[in-house]
Amino acid sequence: MTSVGRPDGLAASLLELHREMRVILGSVARGAGLTVQQVEMLCLLQRREPSFGELAELLGCDKTNITGMADRLVRRGLVIRQADSEDRRVTRLRLTDDGRAYGLKLRAAVTDAVGERWSAVPAPARDALVGLLVAPGGPLSGGQANRSG
Repeated sequence: MTSVGRPDGLAASLLELHREMRVILGSVARGAGLTVQQVEMLCLLQRREPSFGELAELLGCDKTNITGMADRLVRRGLVIRQADSEDRRVTRLRLTDDGRAYGLKLRAAVTDAVGERWSAVPAPARDALVGLLVAPGGPLSGGQANRSG
């Protein structure tokens, strides 16, 4: 049974969508020799230079996880640590040029995989879904709930 018409329809549908996205991200990550959270981190860093604490919140994990992920990405030459210009006690992550290029490749791979997975859904329906997600008050409208990067 589909989730349409069930009392938990929205939650069930979002959980299925989350699972679908994790499968896509997992496939892209494996192909790149990264973890899903490292792919998410590289995509987030395209638009911001967050502190470790901010990254932990955005990725929904503990700060200690961020340290390990950052260490591995630093070794690969994809990110650098940088002291915050206003508070030297705060460390921020920033993409290197290679990291920026690699992050764009990863985002393109995710975009292609999502496009392939959703190709059977008519474009107007896909556009309507995006419209709902980014509408004022929607989960990706740019308010506090926006954690997608």
